[in-house]
Amino acid sequence: MTQDFVDELDLSLINALQVAPRASWSAVGAALNVDPVTAARRWERLETSGLAWVTCVAGPLAHGEFCMVYIDVACRPGRLEDVAAALNGHPEVRYLHQLASEYELLVVIAVAEPADVAVYLSARLAGTDGIASYRAHVRTAGYREPSGWRLHTLTPAQRSALESTARPSAQPDRRHVRTDDVDRRLFALLHEDGRMPASRVALRAGISEASARRRISRLLVNQLVRLRCEVAQSVSGTPVTAVLRLRAAPERLDATARQLAVLRETRMCCALAGPENLLLMLWLPTLGDLPRFEAALAERMPGLTIVDRSVCLRTLRQMGRLLDGAGRAVGRAEEGWPLGAADTGAAG
Repeated sequence: MTQDFVDELDLSLINALQVAPRASWSAVGAALNVDPVTAARRWERLETSGLAWVTCVAGPLAHGEFCMVYIDVACRPGRLEDVAAALNGHPEVRYLHQLASEYELLVVIAVAEPADVAVYLSARLAGTDGIASYRAHVRTAGYREPSGWRLHTLTPAQRSALESTARPSAQPDRRHVRTDDVDRRLFALLHEDGRMPASRVALRAGISEASARRRISRLLVNQLVRLRCEVAQSVSGTPVTAVLRLRAAPERLDATARQLAVLRETRMCCALAGPENLLLMLWLPTLGDLPRFEAALAERMPGLTIVDRSVCLRTLRQMGRLLDGAGRAVGRAEEGWPLGAADTGAAG
């Protein structure tokens, strides 16, 4: 496989857009002490090569409007690729990981409510040829999502400068948190390219530029959507993904999850319904860092039990992007609207 080349400026640029995904190139250039044209050109190369991209996901306020489920799938011998291809055609799927485990695939879906989980499992998953067995775990609370993961290449001063540009000028207005069909189109466009200029968003959504700016601001300020800058794992400095299933005492679950969520290695942390009540996904520099991480965890949290661990061999799908073995975005997949049914009574 060809080794992708990125330098410190590329990594700083990605980190800058993790902090402020829609910052102007002037603001990014000023923070990184480079010409804005250079920053824009560098980003175009990274994006075109699939090494980095900005997308849009459901924000914290919308998390209560859908049900997220983690499904372990065991495939029949020789059928993994067929099953993965079939699952990649399901709009409910948000992530698809291949693990070194008895259950070779970890499928993450998002649907409107628990009843839809039953429909997905019985009508879609059970009918997928090549699946030997599966088990599903419903997420009960999220403590860290991948949009919170950082490269940590910026200096504190650079990070502060970018954070000031990303800070919303308006205050949240909970009277205007409903969504309509125009918001659905805006989400789809920002999901395609989170840095898409408001003028182009307006043209493709069929609304005025002023309305596009106002609506995008409302969605972001009210935390209905969140922008996320992604990076191919192969160039992140942390090419190894580990998945830990843990058990915490119910009375310590929330406090334990919050401690795990702030660890530098944590890419994702959530609570699940079931005996394995915590799921932790880590990005690590080497395979050897996994036992060291587990040892440190046992010393720091003696009441926490690691029930199972596995290594992710590759991520095939990540929030609407199809990925290659190096984690580069190589295509797009159909993905459903994450915020439930559109409410056509929302204000423009």
